[in-house]
Amino acid sequence: MLDDVRYAVRQLAKNPSFAIVAIFTLALGIGANTAIFSIVNAVLLRPLSYPDADRIMVLNESSGPGQDYSVALPDYFDWRNDAKSFEHLACTHKESRNLSGIPGREPERISCNSVTRDFFDVIGLAPQLGRTFSEDEDKVGAPPVAVISDRLWQRAFNRSPDVIGQSITLHDSSFTVIGVMPPQMTSPQDTDVWLSLMRRSNNTAWLNRAYHPMMFVWGRLKPGADVDSARAEMNTIAARLEKTYPDTNDKVKAVVTPLLENMVGKYRTNLGLLLGAVGLVLLIACANLANLFAARGAAREREFAIRAAVGASRAQIIRQLLIESFVIALLGGTLGFFMALWARAGLIALAPQDISRFHEISFNLPVLIFTFIIASITAVLFGLWPAWQTSRADVQLALKAGSQGSGETPSAKRTRDWLVIGQIALTLTLLIAAALVLKSFARLQSLHLGYEPRGLFTVRFELPWKTYNDRDKIVTFTRALLDRVRASPGVQSAGIGSNAPLMGGWQTGFWREGTPKPAPAQMLNADLEVVTGDYFATFKTPLLRGRVFNERDTKDSPRVVIVDQAMVDQYFPSEDPIGKRIAVDAGNDDESNVMSEIVGVVARMRFHTVDEMAPLPVIYCSLAQAQRTSLTLLVRSTSGFASLQRSIRDTVALIDPTQPMFDARPMFDRVQETWGTQRLLSFLFSVFAGLALTLATIGLYGLLAYTTLKRVREIGIRLALGARPGQIRALVLSHGLKLLLIGSMFGLVAAVALSRALQSVLFEVRGIDPRIYLGVGALLFAATFFASWIPAQRASRVDPIVALRTE
Repeated sequence: MLDDVRYAVRQLAKNPSFAIVAIFTLALGIGANTAIFSIVNAVLLRPLSYPDADRIMVLNESSGPGQDYSVALPDYFDWRNDAKSFEHLACTHKESRNLSGIPGREPERISCNSVTRDFFDVIGLAPQLGRTFSEDEDKVGAPPVAVISDRLWQRAFNRSPDVIGQSITLHDSSFTVIGVMPPQMTSPQDTDVWLSLMRRSNNTAWLNRAYHPMMFVWGRLKPGADVDSARAEMNTIAARLEKTYPDTNDKVKAVVTPLLENMVGKYRTNLGLLLGAVGLVLLIACANLANLFAARGAAREREFAIRAAVGASRAQIIRQLLIESFVIALLGGTLGFFMALWARAGLIALAPQDISRFHEISFNLPVLIFTFIIASITAVLFGLWPAWQTSRADVQLALKAGSQGSGETPSAKRTRDWLVIGQIALTLTLLIAAALVLKSFARLQSLHLGYEPRGLFTVRFELPWKTYNDRDKIVTFTRALLDRVRASPGVQSAGIGSNAPLMGGWQTGFWREGTPKPAPAQMLNADLEVVTGDYFATFKTPLLRGRVFNERDTKDSPRVVIVDQAMVDQYFPSEDPIGKRIAVDAGNDDESNVMSEIVGVVARMRFHTVDEMAPLPVIYCSLAQAQRTSLTLLVRSTSGFASLQRSIRDTVALIDPTQPMFDARPMFDRVQETWGTQRLLSFLFSVFAGLALTLATIGLYGLLAYTTLKRVREIGIRLALGARPGQIRALVLSHGLKLLLIGSMFGLVAAVALSRALQSVLFEVRGIDPRIYLGVGALLFAATFFASWIPAQRASRVDPIVALRTE
């Protein structure tokens, strides 16, 4: 075996051009597959770092497909009491707070989660330092304690063990640190501090079964229980609650999702499509190499005939050729692995930024094993048929034929043609898929948002509710901030919102004046945004009718709202909404739905990503009439982002030195983030389609060049008998175009099937687009003509005397 390997290496060294082309072709195919598999492995296959993570479930409520939402706290209490499939069932509530009170550190905003004490049992991790909540700390009126993350322990306390028992200030409230979780504990959603939820569970709003305050339930299945049984049980419980509380739980179902699926499930289809596409590229590369090895085997027929004449068996010849294929595959796989490693940074940059697993792409042992397996499979795919074909050669005929080799059998010629036909079909399929995804991405980029994100800067604040405990204090802070920011150089306008586009959401129920108050489950729904300052002017969203909010709209004046055109189209289709009243719950603690007069109509703004939820109409309230402490400052400016950020930070420090700002970003960056999946999909599909087109063009050129060389004597005779060079060119060109026609027929069938699979990830694009199909057909025709023209031109220049003398 070792001698065969040495001989294979020597043979490849004798023909370096062949070896380089073969290795590089295979490296492109294997490298692309390794790169995509590294993403799939990091995002979908790599298990979570929690014990028995496949038993951890996330639960939410839903009114139907595309209408998922958080859990009402009373529903959680019923679930916890009745569910038997879960070992532990915990409730979580995500929020942001300002961390202060640490010597030597400025205040900062951190991510917090209020959780029930059994949340840590659901995760299955013990603290690395201290402890988690006791039973006495998990009830109403319990002392304020906190468990912190390893990340915060490192950043704020330099991993000091004295952190246990230390007080920290969160939103002007003091909490005692009782534990530090291990590094792998980040749930939910990169939390830095865990607080007790039950100590605040007597909140009047939370105890309203119609209120869903961004709470989600986490559960750990009992041993022996599975997802299906848990779903069936939760649906039974939800059906009972629907009968018991028809006003609030009508058509409300419970949704049970495995934790990993909850985190990355929406990317499964996209990554599966990419893996399938890159697999097609590898098949094209293998077909290309199979033809290349077959041509090389035909040129070495005399060599193998001599070996057979002196006693070599067919099995030995096949083994020798397969070893040469494996050497090529090993070298190509190694080069491909390093190509994938080199592309890692680019893949991370293109991936969605809000999912940490996309940033944890690593070329670990599973990826290495995958690369080795792919290299081994490709060695068989492109090496077996040429080896079999070469071993079947007639020994006597090959010895008589001399160094030029014997003629090919009709079956060998047909197999070569079918390999190229397969390449053309797969290339057509990938080109059409890439064109569809690119068109979808272009449509997404040109989507009308209802506002102008360019030149708009955003920065967020979390005002401590203990300090800013009424609307007057909040209004005083925001007015001072807006006045100072407007005076900054380059600032054109500034406004403030509570749930600005692409920065979370707040849904509310409403009904029109003059209609009966509906049950909570039958309430009309809308997005609610609370604004102040030049909010609409800053977004460049036009006012269509009426007026915007002004200084006369105060907490003591009659309630007023502004609605968007979608609200008018849906609920006031043939009437003027100005002056009409709707009952709106603005989220104030001391009131519910209040009749509010519509004073203005603005153009529709897109608040959510296209795949997040169905668009809702929007109701805008004045910050003077709706209390909010989670705010976003919006500034339209001609200044650079860095200088503007420094100016805003200094301004905030002058107004309230304890108030940190966070998530300072241009609005256009937020918009671009919503394209993350489509951007990755369109870029990689384009790369794969380009690779496929290149490989198919080279493969067609190689086939026609080889067949032309084998037909030199025939071409010489044709020319000697009076054939014109143009007829010879037509002969070769017709061969290429015939392969294109057959390959295109198969490719169209495959493209239609793939287009249907792509439909779920396309935005405003039909899977069957005649213009795309015609455009791709024209491109493939041009590539085929180019690949055929060079061999055709060479064939037309054959000197018949030289060709016949050579024979």
